[in-house]
Amino acid sequence: MDFTILAQTPLFQGIPAEELEKIFAVLNISKNCFRKGEMLAMQDELVNRLIILTRGSVKAEMTDPSGKLIKVEDIEAPNPLAILFLFGNHNRFPVQATAREMVEAVIIPKQCVLQLLAANELILKNYLDISADFAARLSRKLHFMSFRTIRQKIAMYLIEQSRKQESDTVELIKTKASLAEYFGVSRPSLERELTNMQQEGLIAAERRRITILRKTDLIQLVCR
Repeated sequence: MDFTILAQTPLFQGIPAEELEKIFAVLNISKNCFRKGEMLAMQDELVNRLIILTRGSVKAEMTDPSGKLIKVEDIEAPNPLAILFLFGNHNRFPVQATAREMVEAVIIPKQCVLQLLAANELILKNYLDISADFAARLSRKLHFMSFRTIRQKIAMYLIEQSRKQESDTVELIKTKASLAEYFGVSRPSLERELTNMQQEGLIAAERRRITILRKTDLIQLVCR
């Protein structure tokens, strides 16, 4: 196990690789590899272990009541999966996690996580920080998924990216295909709505660059 890489993960940030190696020597922790398309966890499966990606990325998807598979997000290494759901009375994986490429992950049984948190104050602080950040992202995602129209989703996405990039000209960090998957719509539907918004003067689009022309109108869209 490469403890240098593991020391770079958010959970073990600030802990030297040598110290991690000593900690792991007395715990039941394993390293697993997953091929592209292989599942790391299933939706509604009991969360009885902490999965930390050390290489590669996974896509998190959720089945809605109609049976449609909706993409929630992509999770890149080095990050944990479903850390917020490890404890509690209804600790089930909220999504299914599938490898987007070759993935390496460290698997830590729940009991070992408890030992880690009890033995090291820095690991406990890191765990709480990650959980809080995850809860905030989940809240934003649920708000986003509550929008019914493609236009509202586009407006919300552009407003968020505008804030992050501190500019009304947004460089898309996702391809149109990835963005459509993220929105839970077809690519032609996304392209059509972007064209409509451009024709109405709400935005100006050029390849992967979109300029917000009427931000107030976009904000009103997401506040309805």
